[in-house]
Amino acid sequence: MERYLYFRAQATDTNDDANDDSACFPASSLMGMAPSGDTTLGLFFKPMVRGVPGGNELDDITNFDNYDKISLTIPNNTHLTAMKAITKAIVTGKSFTNNNFLPALIIVANNDSGGTEYLEGSGITSCATIAINPAYDNS
Repeated sequence: MERYLYFRAQATDTNDDANDDSACFPASSLMGMAPSGDTTLGLFFKPMVRGVPGGNELDDITNFDNYDKISLTIPNNTHLTAMKAITKAIVTGKSFTNNNFLPALIIVANNDSGGTEYLEGSGITSCATIAINPAYDNS
């Protein structure tokens, strides 16, 4: 079963109307995670908006120089804790702390003021930014 990762940076319900407000990615498009600062973890995804490089070549995943990025706020230098929780949720479908099964839609970070929600055991405190890049263009 494919799992999906949900992120929401926008706190106001009525303002969730742009691609940098909330996003949902198939877990299979996650390319990696890396620290972006002491309290920031970057998640890098295959781009949602994909185009054919140069116009005629086949879409070659190995040559992408663009990606979509989610920046998560975490406690100081707890990157590994967050990475473990996200990985466990994707691979096993279970939460990090209590082994409960998760649904196909894994809410990693939801800043919605009507009810914030962050992946259990991850230490994530906020979805700082969502960056959906434009289609690949090699012209």
